[in-house]
Amino acid sequence: MKPFGDIVISALIPKAYRFEFRLAMRHLLSGGLQTILTISAVATGVIIVVFITSLIFGLQNMMSVLLTESIPHVTVQVEDPKPKPIEDPNNPTSSRIEVSASRLKFIDNWDEVVTMLRGLPNVSDVAAVVSGQGFASKGANPIGVTVVGADPELLDVITPITRDLVSGRYKSLSSDEIVIDTELAKDLNVTVGERIRLTSSSNQADSFTVAGIYNRGQGRGSAYVTLRNAQSLFGLGTSVNIVYLKVHDIYAVDDLSNSIMALTKYEARPWTRDYSRNLTNMQMMGISAYLISAFSLIASAFAIASVLIVSVLQKSAQIGILKSMGARQSQISTVFVFQGLGVAIIGSSVGAVVGTAIAYLLSLPTRPAVAGQEPLALFPVKIIPLYIGLAMLAAIITTVIAAVLPARRAAKLNPVDVMR
Repeated sequence: MKPFGDIVISALIPKAYRFEFRLAMRHLLSGGLQTILTISAVATGVIIVVFITSLIFGLQNMMSVLLTESIPHVTVQVEDPKPKPIEDPNNPTSSRIEVSASRLKFIDNWDEVVTMLRGLPNVSDVAAVVSGQGFASKGANPIGVTVVGADPELLDVITPITRDLVSGRYKSLSSDEIVIDTELAKDLNVTVGERIRLTSSSNQADSFTVAGIYNRGQGRGSAYVTLRNAQSLFGLGTSVNIVYLKVHDIYAVDDLSNSIMALTKYEARPWTRDYSRNLTNMQMMGISAYLISAFSLIASAFAIASVLIVSVLQKSAQIGILKSMGARQSQISTVFVFQGLGVAIIGSSVGAVVGTAIAYLLSLPTRPAVAGQEPLALFPVKIIPLYIGLAMLAAIITTVIAAVLPARRAAKLNPVDVMR
C-alpha cells in the first residue's frame, strides 16, 4: 500500500517532475533550523501585510463611517442663481460682483423628484426634507439652531438619530414633539418631557415637547421635527427645500450627482465637495497600506533569497553528486524552485493565520463610550479576505522569484569542481 505522501504526489505533481519534487521536500525536511527560518521570513512578511492592511483599512473604514454615516451622501436643492455682470465696456458700473445671500427655495414637485431618484443606480434611500435656521428658547433665552423636518422613519436611515439617542425616542415623533442634541438641552436646561419654543427665520413660532435628546459627539447639532411642522414653521405649504440621498458606494457620488443634474433642474451636491480634504486623507491611507505591504514583501523576498543561496552553498556536494550521476541543469533548477514554492506555501499559510489572529485580537479592546454612542474599538480593524488572499499570492510569487537566483546558481555548478 502506498504511503499517503506518495498518493498526494501522484495526484498533484506531473510525472515528469516527481523526482525533483521529492528531492526538494527532502531538502526542506533535512534543513532543520534553516528551513524554519526561511518559512518564518515568508510568514513574517505575510503577517506584516495582513496586520498593516487590516489596521489601515479598519481606520479608513472607521473614518468614513464617522464622517459619512451621519450626513446625507448627496443633497438635492434649488441652485443659487449666479449673478451676471453688465457687459458694457463703455459704462462700467462696478469692478466687483456681489453674490446675494442664500434664500429658502422650494421644490414643489418633490414627490416626483423622490420617485425618480429612488430609481437611479447606487441610490439606497431618499428623504424629502425642510431645513432652515431658527431659534429655540425656554423663557427669555433664545439660542440659534438648525431646524430639520422630515419623515422620522426615512430620515433615521439617512442620518441616524435613534442610534445616537441619550434618552427618549425619535421614530415615533408626533406633530407637537421635537428631538434636540445634548448641547441645546444643556443650554436651555431642559430634559425629555419639557416644552420649548421654536421660532423660525420666517417669524413663525410654535411650542414643542422634547421627545428625545441625542449626542453625536460633534458639537452643536440640529433640532428635528416632523415634515409637516417644518413646512408650517417656514411657510413652505406642501413644498420642501432639500432632498437627502443615501448611496451604496460613497466614493461614486460624483457620477450620481452629475446624472441627477442632467435629469432635473436642481443642484446635486455630493458629500465629497464639502469634505474633499477628508476624502484625500482616506485615499492616502489606502495608498500607504499598499506601499507598506509591497516593501514588506520585497524585504522578505531578499531574506528568502539570501537563505536559499546559503542552502545552495551548503548542498554543493550533494548537487555535484547528482550532476555526476546524470542530473540535468533543468532538474537541479527545478529542485530549488520547488523548494522555494514549498517554503512559500507553508510560510504564507502560517502568516495568514497568525496575522488574522493578531488583527482579530487587537479589534477586541474598546475605548470608553460617549453617552448615546456605541463603544469604538481601541484599534479599528477590518479583516478583508480578498487582501489576505492577495498577500498570500504575492508572497508565493516573490518567494518563487527569490528562489530563481539560487536555482540558476545550483544548476551551473561544475560537478568536478565540487567533488574536488
